[in-house]
Formats: sequence, C-alpha cells, structure tokens
Amino acid sequence: MKVRLSLLCGAAALTVLAQPVAAQTADEPQADTTASEPAPSMMGDIIVTAQRREQRLQDVPITISAIGGSTLENTGVSGTSQLQSVVPNLVVNRSVGTASPFLRGIGTASADIAAESSVAIYVDGVYQPSIYANVFEFNGVERIEVLKGPQGTLFGRNATGGVVQVVTKAPSFNPEMNFAVSYGNYETVGANAYVSGGLSDSVAANLAVQYQNQNDGWGKNITLGTDDYYARDFNARGKILLTPGVDTEITLAGNYSDFKHHNIAAQNPPGAGVGDFIGEYRFAGNVDAFSNGESYGGSLTATHDFGSFQIRNIAAYQKFDGTQAIDQDASPAPIVKGDFVINTRMISEEFHVLAPSDADFQWLAGVYYYNYNASTNPVQITGFAFDPNFPLGDPTLFNPNAGVDVRGLSKVRSISAFAQATYPVTDQLSVTGGIRYTRDKVIYTGSLAVANTSIFIDPEQTKSTVFEKPTWRLSLDYQFNPEVLGYVSYNRGTKSGGFALGTSPSFNDGYEPERLDAYEAGLKTQILGGSVTFNTAAFYYAFENIQFQRVVAGVVETVNGPSAKLYGLEAELSGRVTPELTLRANGGYLHTRIGDFPGAPNTNRLPSGFNDRGDPTYNAKGNRLPNAPKFSGNIGFEYRQPVGAGAVRLSSNLLYAGKAYNELDNRLFVKEHEVLSASLGWEGDDGLRVSVWGNNLTDSYYYVFQAGVSGGTDIAQPAAPRTYGVTLGYDF
Repeated sequence: MKVRLSLLCGAAALTVLAQPVAAQTADEPQADTTASEPAPSMMGDIIVTAQRREQRLQDVPITISAIGGSTLENTGVSGTSQLQSVVPNLVVNRSVGTASPFLRGIGTASADIAAESSVAIYVDGVYQPSIYANVFEFNGVERIEVLKGPQGTLFGRNATGGVVQVVTKAPSFNPEMNFAVSYGNYETVGANAYVSGGLSDSVAANLAVQYQNQNDGWGKNITLGTDDYYARDFNARGKILLTPGVDTEITLAGNYSDFKHHNIAAQNPPGAGVGDFIGEYRFAGNVDAFSNGESYGGSLTATHDFGSFQIRNIAAYQKFDGTQAIDQDASPAPIVKGDFVINTRMISEEFHVLAPSDADFQWLAGVYYYNYNASTNPVQITGFAFDPNFPLGDPTLFNPNAGVDVRGLSKVRSISAFAQATYPVTDQLSVTGGIRYTRDKVIYTGSLAVANTSIFIDPEQTKSTVFEKPTWRLSLDYQFNPEVLGYVSYNRGTKSGGFALGTSPSFNDGYEPERLDAYEAGLKTQILGGSVTFNTAAFYYAFENIQFQRVVAGVVETVNGPSAKLYGLEAELSGRVTPELTLRANGGYLHTRIGDFPGAPNTNRLPSGFNDRGDPTYNAKGNRLPNAPKFSGNIGFEYRQPVGAGAVRLSSNLLYAGKAYNELDNRLFVKEHEVLSASLGWEGDDGLRVSVWGNNLTDSYYYVFQAGVSGGTDIAQPAAPRTYGVTLGYDF
C-alpha cells in the first residue's frame, strides 16, 4: 500500500507544477461574460449550478467536482456506478441492483426500496428517489456536478451527504448530430445517438439515445451451468425548448429507461464458510439471479425574468416498476431466496423566486412539494432457513418453499419552504445564509403472510409518523485576489425517517431522521495565468442518529445508530501543461469513528459456516463507518496531437481506493485496489472518429458489495473484470 500511495502522491505533486481544470471541469466550458475580474483560464471558465443559478466553479464556496461529457467517456465512466473513478472520497455501493453513493463516508446501504439515499441524485434539477432506478447509464450528458457536504437548504430532500447533479444537454438551435457504435469483449455491442436543432425561431429540440447489450457473461454459475453477469440497457432522453419571448424560457423533458440485468448474483467471499470461495467470477447459487426494470417520466421547467426578479417552476413525474430474484445465501442449497416486485412513483413541484443574475445581492426563496409512493407487492423470502427443522435434521426433509410474503406500501408527503441569500459585505467579503423548514408525513401499510398463501402471520396494519425539521447554511467567503477564494461554512443536513418495507408490521416501529452538522474550510485557486487550478478543503462532521441496515434471513430492517465523528482533507487539481497535454489529479483522506453503539448489527460465523444472529452485547464503538476508505484518489491525462487532417487523442485514468469496511462490525472489507482505464483514438476534421479503449486494465478483482446475512452466509458481488473494445463515431 505504501508504495502505491507514494506513487499516487508523487504523481499528484508533479501535476501541481503545471495545470488548470480537468478533474473538476466540463470539457467544453462556457465563457463567463459577467465576471471579468478573475483571471481567465486557458481552458475557459467552468459554469455550475450548485446554488441553483449559473456561477463560475471558482466563485462557489462549496466543494464541487464537475466532470464534463468527454472526460466521462475518456475515463470509462459510463454510468452512476463508475463515478467514484473521478471523484475523491466517493464510493458507489452496488447492492442487488441498487446504486447507493457514499460521499465522505455518508451514505445509505439498504436494499429496502422505501429507503432513500443520503446523497441525493438530481437530473436537470429533479430529485431521483428510487435507489433501484438510480442505476442508469449516461446519455446526452453535458456535465456532472458532485457537491460535497450537506446541501439541505437549496436541494433539501435527503441531501445529508451531498448531491450528485446530472446536467443533460440543452437543445441547440444550430443543427447538431453525432452517432457512435461500439463492440467490446464479452460480445458487447453498443450504440449512441444525439440529435439537436431548431424547429422554428423559438422552438428547439434534442434527443439522446443509448443502447448496450452484453451478450456473453463474464461470470459462470457452476450450479446451474449457465453464464452470469450480462446485461442489456436502453435509455432515451429528450427535451423541447420554447422561447416565446426574450424573458421566458420553457423546457419540456422526457425520459425512458429499460434494463435487464443478470449481474446481481452473489458469491461466498473467501472465508465465508458454506461453499467458501470457488474462484473469481464463479457463482454457486441455485437461483438465476436478475434485476429487470422500466422507468419513465418527465419534467416541465419554466423561467421568466421580470427584470427586478425572476421566477422558476419545476414540475416533475417519475415512475419505476421492477422485478428481482436473488439467492441470498449464494450456495447450491435453497437456503434463502428473495423474489421482489417493486413499484415506485414520484410527483414533485418546486417554485423559485430569485434575484436577477447580474445583481450584487443574490437571493432565492422557494417552496417544494414532494409526493412519493414505494411498494413491495410482494417481497417473497423462501428457503430452508424458514423451515423449523433447519439447520438440524435430514436436509432432504427440509421445505425449500417455506417462507413469507412481505407486503408493504410507504407514502411520503413532504412540503418545505426555503430561502438563501448572499450579501457582499465588501468588494472581497461575502456572507451567505440559508434556511429550510420541512414537514414530512410517512404513512405505512404492511402485512406478513405465509408464502404463496392468504394465511397471515401478521395481518395488515397501517401506521404513520410526522417529522418536522429545519436545515440551514452559513458561510463566509473572501476573495484574497482575483485568483484565490477562501471560505468557511457551517451546514446542517437531515435525512428523513420512515418505515422499512421488509419488516413485519407489528415490529415495524419505524426509524428516525438522521442529522449531520458539517464544518468546512476551503481554498480555490487559479495560478500561472489561469493555467493551473488547485482546490482544497478540510472538513469535520458530527453525524447523529445514523440509519443502518440489518439483514436477518433475507429480511431487511432499518435501525438507528448513535453518532459518529468524521474529518478529512480533499484536493483536486488540473492543468494544461502544453496546448496538447492536460493533466489532472485528486485525492482524499477520511477518518471516521463510530460512537457508543451497544447492540449494533453484527454477525459471527458458526462452525457450520452459517452466520449467527449476532451478539446482542456487541458494541461498535470505535469502528469505522462502512464504505469509507481512509485514502482514495485518481490521476489521469488527456493528450491531443494534431496530425494531418485530424488529431490523435490518448487519455488514461488510474483510480486508487484504500481498504474499506462494508458493515458496522468491520468484519467484511474491500481490499485496496487500483483500476486503470485508457483510450486511444483518431478524430478527423471531417467528423469521423475511431478509438480503442479499455477499462480495468489492471484486471483488479474486488467487491462492490458485501454483507453478512444473519441466519445465512457472507455474500459478495464482484466488480467487472478487464473490458476493452473499439468505437466508431461520426459528428455532423
């Protein structure tokens, strides 16, 4: 580890000597026409919307990583689950078909569909609540902004750890078209298309379509004798832009996604006991594990400038329907099997009144309404684990169909009001203050029955609870000179409570909101005439009433823990060494410690290889938070050399992630690993482009998910092995 870390730090130190903005940059940034004081960058200014208005990245007193569309492509980041490759202190936990981001150790690892992430995901200003629908591939992306720390004032909904904001391309009035097809190993075929243009002087539209089909699985199920870990994805997204007047803009957006994923099978990791480790990418489960889903929705965003103020309205609808089958013990025996029918629906309405974009005193006030339903119809858990004779007696007499049907419906109705303002005290000093007040009402209806019968073990019950909570932000920023901005901030964020849909209703008392107080100091700099950008931040978190997951014989529960203390450092830098070469590097250090937590979820392996229900006297005090490696970072470059009627482009990215524990008891962990991606291509002046690419060229074997199942075994899901291929595209 020391050698690898030294290499990483050494490479980062070298890049400090000459660089601007690429690890934190959109690839084709817009020039800032309103802020002339800061020195212009060789690569242009990066415009972000972290405070719900357009600003230069270097003017925003928040730690932000902004990654543009071509950087995502060149670094092999094709979807939400790979974002950690380019963002420090970010881990994306993959669990049986879900995607749960962890920022600076703050996140939610739960397969309970009613659980929302502690790191909120937004697409074009619209909150995406479903942890199942958040596993999506990018298409038509302009940039991705990752906001670190609580964003509970302006973004509000469960943004305790931060916000991942996906910004898709806006329609252009000038015709624009690009197409690409690709072929990779494991018989993977893909196609992407983007078209945009004006339909009239006041109407423009675009459409982005993405398709990928991996026909050959990189895993093998030795029990069923079938391939595993293959997938098909289709995504389409479009917008219509209407400009009926110079002061009015209306955007109508729609999206559709359909996926069929046979990539959620689990294996017993080394030392698990039952079946034990049978080899890389080999699985022994008796279930053909899959996760299929369809999501669709749309939004209407309207803005109007009255001169002395502006208004903005965002109305949105999202629907997701999915089914799953998983082997929760990962062994040839039918011990615990889960079959899921999942449905979610979200309606939201947000209204803003804000200051003119050129005003010195910037302010924004708004209201937000959120209506979310999540249901399991049902979750069916069956297997030997539910037979009263298990694990004693003759296995041939066990009933593999014994089990339960868990039905649940969670309805969340939330309304909030918020305001934030930035006041320039002097030409250099500004103060920002914001507050939000939220009222959530959660209504739960659930039942527990014998599997495949109408015999109730726990008849249907309805329960409700109400949470009312304020969140706030206070920050000071000081412009030391046109190239250096310093800031300090204090933020409070919360994540709503609720009811777990995988719990028997009589025992489902719900869980309380979690709370995070964050203190941060940061520095944003551009030096050497704007050719080097170096941004750094230090932070301290006090985390209270943390929501954790407990899995007992396949049934998911959510419980509240006590507290944790976190602190760390981050640095991001990038720069154009020459007109042809851009380098980038970032890194993060994170220290986490859990407070006094008697009775914390835990498991121990029995001599039989199965896990017990945990030690009730166990205390997790002093342990590290899950999915929080002490060190992480990446280094990369892009080199573009004009040759003849085009240019050769070479790019690469190396990710380093340190050891990280997966659960509270710190028994299971992901080992430190490095992941290298690279691409080499030709870009012709006539629009033709071709490239060869590879991801995980180091062929690192590591897990994206591990869990110790009480009453079952340890299970784990591996990351993808080395993949490579060729892409042919054309831009018009």
